[in-house]
Amino acid sequence: MITIAGAGLAGLACAYELLQRGAGVRIYERAEEIGTASAARFAGGMLAPWCEYESTEEEVVSLGGRAFDW
Repeated sequence: MITIAGAGLAGLACAYELLQRGAGVRIYERAEEIGTASAARFAGGMLAPWCEYESTEEEVVSLGGRAFDW
């Protein structure tokens, strides 16, 4: 059983991948509802890395683009 702390974007994405590969997953979330305390709710750059292209490193944009494609 793999335990994931947090049901935000990263936690749920990890859980999804692990489940697809046959792992058992348990997610712990401190908020009463999934997504209400997620950093992705406040950080658009996680979902659209090119939005902050002017103020971040090229590697962040490149890796974010690959994650977006996934």
